[in-house]
Amino acid sequence: MTASRLGLRLGIIGGLGPLASADFYRKLTELTPARTDTDHLPLVLLSLPQLPDRTEAILNGSDAVLDALMDAVSTLDKLGVERIAIPCNTAHHWFDALSRATRAKIVHIVDSVVEEMAQFPGARRVTLLATRGTLASGFYQNALLAADHEIYAPRRQDFQNLVDAAIRDVKSGALADAATALNSALARCREESVDVTILACTELSAISHRIDTDPSGIVDSNTALARTCLRQLGLLTKPDRAREARTAARSTG
Repeated sequence: MTASRLGLRLGIIGGLGPLASADFYRKLTELTPARTDTDHLPLVLLSLPQLPDRTEAILNGSDAVLDALMDAVSTLDKLGVERIAIPCNTAHHWFDALSRATRAKIVHIVDSVVEEMAQFPGARRVTLLATRGTLASGFYQNALLAADHEIYAPRRQDFQNLVDAAIRDVKSGALADAATALNSALARCREESVDVTILACTELSAISHRIDTDPSGIVDSNTALARTCLRQLGLLTKPDRAREARTAARSTG
């Protein structure tokens, strides 16, 4: 069967890391208002776990990640997809260059998060739980500041170390340890009266169901990206909060 006959609409560049892309696919599936298999999106998940570390590349000024992502985009282009999703926040450092290289539209994870922030109209103080590469790149800060949000970093010296540990532990499969570190980082946010906390690393999205406090002030970047993909491809017309609540309940169970 040829690529055109497959009718693929969405291409996912995954494996960055594997559990994060699996989490994205599950959330995409559960947020789809489907009654049968045929109501779901025809898509392809291109898993590339061997890509160089994104944070190291940003901090060191390396183009190795961009070269690999360009190859991935080219592969998805040949399959005829309409949209491309990259469930890795740090990889969006190269968004502009990748967008220029493809005829498909790449769905920006940060734009998706900013759309989610509309549910917090009075929120000013926003904290990012992200890799050091994402923070150094600045694309989140630029988008949030443009949307009139204040970026706030908790003052506790161990805060970023806890975020780093949670991300590292997800990648190594130590999910209980990752959840402990994530919940400790969230506790630092509560101590300093943060309005909204963004899980701006999809490794953290993968353990969002292990958050042990009220998640109402937390925005999950994987959920935001999934919802935007469905909306842009015509499967959602507006945010489906009820379906998201059911998805969260099933994940917790």
